[in-house]
Amino acid sequence: MLHRAGEIRLTQAIEATPPTPADAPWHIRNKAESSVQLFVDGARSAYVDIHDSWEIYPEEYERFDVYFKRSYDPVRFPPSLYPKLRPLGLIKDVRLDGIDLWEARRIIAQELPATQRAADLLRFITHCAATWVNRGPRPNLTLMQSAPEPAAEPRVLFMAGVWDPGEVPESAPEKRLEFAAINAMRADCVRGLRRAFGERFFGGIQHTDFARREFPDVLLQDARLSSKRAYIGRVRHYPICIATTGLHGSNGWKLSEYVGFSRAIVSEHLQYAVPGDFAPLTHYLEFGDAASCVAQVGRLFEDSALRAAQMQANWEYYNRWMRPDALARYVVEGAGAR
Repeated sequence: MLHRAGEIRLTQAIEATPPTPADAPWHIRNKAESSVQLFVDGARSAYVDIHDSWEIYPEEYERFDVYFKRSYDPVRFPPSLYPKLRPLGLIKDVRLDGIDLWEARRIIAQELPATQRAADLLRFITHCAATWVNRGPRPNLTLMQSAPEPAAEPRVLFMAGVWDPGEVPESAPEKRLEFAAINAMRADCVRGLRRAFGERFFGGIQHTDFARREFPDVLLQDARLSSKRAYIGRVRHYPICIATTGLHGSNGWKLSEYVGFSRAIVSEHLQYAVPGDFAPLTHYLEFGDAASCVAQVGRLFEDSALRAAQMQANWEYYNRWMRPDALARYVVEGAGAR
């Protein structure tokens, strides 16, 4: 977007993913796949790390001039000791409107057999074409943002997934407990919201074999309701949305999506810092268990002024910090600062 607007001149190089260190903990072994390197004016550099967890790569911190971290923890990494570390902020999956040739080049450059790359490219073109008639799963920019609607009838939405602790190796027992705690919180919130708000609530757990076996009472009414397109449509019609903690304590992508849609938000406590003034009460109401989640939703139902103020504050925060060109500008300017 910055390139199209003439603010920068962009070039792109696709490199092979570096090998995972043999001694890396299980949960960060795919960390390199969640990173990109940025070079500004051939002189300054930044490492952009969007992995869920708080860990950083010490080697990359030393190598680059600036290190942007999605799950930024200033307690573990105090600015006085890590002056090159910066919060990346709230992120989500969003694509350019139309056909993005930069993305097409990345698909072609994948380390996959030619037949698979061709299939992926065809799927990409099909999805791009579908967005022209407001169809398909592609989360393009126009689809993934909306201005506040303070007069909308208050209703609450919470659609979530659960994680199978059995997929975690025995070498990471703490992560098995973490997965189980995330699942329990999400299921309890669905139960509480259904009891408290009845037809004014829509939500449930996405259908998987694990979810059907362990959480049959809180599943979505229909597995098809959890498609990306169906979910986006629901968010647009539910002024109040629930956000829970993501894997490894991360600020979940759904929270970012709610901000972009100017929703009023009820969220678990954020474990990682973000840039700007994103704060409880102004941008979201905080909860710590299912009962307080229900109570905070009730507060937003009753207080239309608070609901409207949150929507406006989230829309302003989105445009200042989260819209793709704003986020890219923040990173480019941060990398180029001397």
